[in-house]
Amino acid sequence: MKEFGTAKGLEPDPMLHSEGSFRMQMGNLCISIRPDIRTSGCIVVSVGMSTAGYRCIAYFDRDTLEPNFGLLSKYKREERREDLEQWVYSSGPESCHKLIDKIWGE
Repeated sequence: MKEFGTAKGLEPDPMLHSEGSFRMQMGNLCISIRPDIRTSGCIVVSVGMSTAGYRCIAYFDRDTLEPNFGLLSKYKREERREDLEQWVYSSGPESCHKLIDKIWGE
């Protein structure tokens, strides 16, 4: 309510069967508010169009509702590392090394 100015339309999220998970839909805009499942203790707010695949995600301190930008950066670094590991695993280290040398050698 503090973030959106209203609690009208805010209801428990039927897709997530966890305590503290809520959902609000305003036209084509979907808003999800839930605890962070990665045990950071933060609240995750995600907003997106129901017809689009991309969502905007923000993490907020549970007590102060201040944005936690450090946590978002940490999660993005972890995701990039996982993507890199998957790339090396699927292509092989030698092939990846050759491609990196080619790109950096130019």
